[in-house]
Amino acid sequence: MPELTVAETLPRVYRRVLDAVARLERLGGRQEATRYRAAAIRVYSGSWDAASQRHLEDVATRTEAAARERELRAQPRVA
Repeated sequence: MPELTVAETLPRVYRRVLDAVARLERLGGRQEATRYRAAAIRVYSGSWDAASQRHLEDVATRTEAAARERELRAQPRVA
C-alpha cells in the first residue's frame, strides 16, 4: 500500500484535533480546547510539509490525551 502524501494526511489529522477539541468542550475544558484549536489552526494554515505534519500529529496526540484525561476524571470513582 502506498504511503499517503502530506496533502492527504494533514486534513485527516486536523479532523482528529477538531474531534478531540469538541470532546474537551463537552467535558468543560473550553479554555484548553481553545488553545489546542488555535495551535492546530496555526499549523494547518501554514506550509503543508513533513514538519507541519509532525507538529499537527503532536497537537492531535496532546488534544486526545487531554480529552481522555478529562473523561477519566469525570467518571465516578468506585470506593
